[in-house]
Amino acid sequence: MNLIILSLVVFLILYGALWLISNMDKKTFSGMFKFGIILVSIVSIILLILAGRYLLSVPFFAVLGTAIKRSLFNFINIIYLYRVIATIIRLRNSRPNNSFGSSVGEVNDAYKTLELPRNCSRQDIISAHKEKIKKAHPDKSGNTEAASKINRARDILLEIHK
Repeated sequence: MNLIILSLVVFLILYGALWLISNMDKKTFSGMFKFGIILVSIVSIILLILAGRYLLSVPFFAVLGTAIKRSLFNFINIIYLYRVIATIIRLRNSRPNNSFGSSVGEVNDAYKTLELPRNCSRQDIISAHKEKIKKAHPDKSGNTEAASKINRARDILLEIHK
């Protein structure tokens, strides 16, 4: 029953919109169509940026520029915008600890946990981890929480010292 009512409402809305479009003069239709394109482009850009798909929003910038009739978004500027967005994404992804979301405090705690200096090597991290985990491992009458903290410190520092 609800499906029939919903179908009827959608049909009436669609019929009413098509009736309005058919009875509009050319200038009014053109203005409404342009407004619709601008609105859809802006909503698409916002949704794609919120979803983290920055590069997919570039064509909508081009459509938006064309609808507004500004020469701001010509072919060269679109390529430039694409490169800027790609560079921002590459820099953001190349930051240390990006996959862990580690803060400065977590990195400092990781160095303190493994008792390592900041200029340590990967081998120093691995050997310090082995030494610490031998003492803190739950199988060696250690603590699960301490072992997970040591493992987390190792993961953070190995991510930094690639």
